[in-house]
Amino acid sequence: MQVTIDEQQLPDGQTMSVLKIGSETIGTVTPDDDRFSAQLNDGDVYRVKTVDEGVELLLRDYHLHRG
Repeated sequence: MQVTIDEQQLPDGQTMSVLKIGSETIGTVTPDDDRFSAQLNDGDVYRVKTVDEGVELLLRDYHLHRG
């Protein structure tokens, strides 16, 4: 399956990264003050330092529970 990251502009001007595997969205990474929030589809939210760290967390969770 192909992993893609779609960038979406938020109303406040910041950019949200939407992580997809195939056509399934597995989570999002959004700016949160001086850090980022990685949100899984089940609603769990984790604070991370970088977008890359958020993407890694989402992929790890996906493969752990569904892969």
